[in-house]
Amino acid sequence: MNPLFKKIIAIIGAAVLIIVLNHIYGRVKKAFNMPANNKVVIIDAGHGGRDAGASGAGGLKEKDVNLEIAKRLKRYIEEGGGVAIMIREEDNRLYSLDSPNKKREDMKNRKQIIKENDADMLISIHLNSFPQHRYYGAQVFYFKDSDISRHLAAIMQQELKRVLDRNNDRVEKSTGEYFILKDNDIPSVLIECGFLSNPDEEKLLGMPEYQEKIAWSIYIGIIRFFSEPKPAIIDSKAFEFHAKLVCES
Repeated sequence: MNPLFKKIIAIIGAAVLIIVLNHIYGRVKKAFNMPANNKVVIIDAGHGGRDAGASGAGGLKEKDVNLEIAKRLKRYIEEGGGVAIMIREEDNRLYSLDSPNKKREDMKNRKQIIKENDADMLISIHLNSFPQHRYYGAQVFYFKDSDISRHLAAIMQQELKRVLDRNNDRVEKSTGEYFILKDNDIPSVLIECGFLSNPDEEKLLGMPEYQEKIAWSIYIGIIRFFSEPKPAIIDSKAFEFHAKLVCES
């Protein structure tokens, strides 16, 4: 076959492939629109500025990966008709340099942003690290007294496993330690997207295509949470408050 003809065939084939992929993407995007327009999701990209968070042996910094995943998630939410509020959109700090307790000020400022916005959900994005290198896999955490957050965490854990690694046997976990999750009036989860201390997972976490997969899995979790029927859930604090009113009446 004439080399020029081969080249023309290849160009036409590539053009057709692009058209087909764009058509498929358009259908997928339409199918995964937010179940209700204008749902507001606060995205907290953990750490930032001088606080790099965890670091991998290969030099990857948690703060940078957190932000990249957060930006991708923001794009998915906005393309789906929702509203995404980023606690930070660049490599900046949320504390003053002369603060006697920079970490505390940073966390207080993050919590203030959450309280000031009438949001429907909080997603806090982090990476894990451990002295032993063998540990790997994404895991979702929720505040121990919030049943609605537990429901969200269970959905997120399922999607992270389905999209990223079906062999990941980690399960959603309750905690009372993460300040960002405490006393929130909205469903809130903290997602440790993988272990920087695991050399293989560090390589994955540094890849843009893998960061995209993480953001996509979180987005599908958000879609499921807003679209699926909720189980009968009464938060512990709400139950205690109601019980107190009954007893006092």
